[in-house]
Amino acid sequence: MEELLGFEICNARYKPLAELLIRKYDELRHIDPDSLLFVLNRKNPGKSRRSKVLLAQTYKVPAKWQEIIYQLGGLSYFFLIEFYEKSISVLDGNQMTALVYRELRRITLNGNVAAPDVHEWYQVLQGLGRHWFYPDATCPDLLADNVDWKKLMGPNYEPPLPMEG
Repeated sequence: MEELLGFEICNARYKPLAELLIRKYDELRHIDPDSLLFVLNRKNPGKSRRSKVLLAQTYKVPAKWQEIIYQLGGLSYFFLIEFYEKSISVLDGNQMTALVYRELRRITLNGNVAAPDVHEWYQVLQGLGRHWFYPDATCPDLLADNVDWKKLMGPNYEPPLPMEG
């Protein structure tokens, strides 16, 4: 049956990671980890229309689906983080941590999901390097005691924007 399904709920795998990141980084403290639904997309190859690699996308769960999901299991999910299995299969633990951090940063203070923009990509590239998600790349462990996003960014650090997006 598992081969028939194109999507897998993977909260058990990624929610603990999100909880650790939210606890460590002040800019993520507005996020309730219980409001996050993590899904692994096994169907989509993780390519955008312009043949760019997609690692993950974050969405706000529409109110209708929040209610349906709640009725099915008694849980309320407001955000869905979708990972593309074929794209993330080569990532190591540190790269996955960085990816979850990047997606959590997109959840704004007012409860919306900001569209990826040049500002956010600049922050990720400055902190992690241009090839942070490549198979042979080294990526810092954002959960290590001696690693902090502000330290990685140095004078280039900017907090996430409280966008209306």
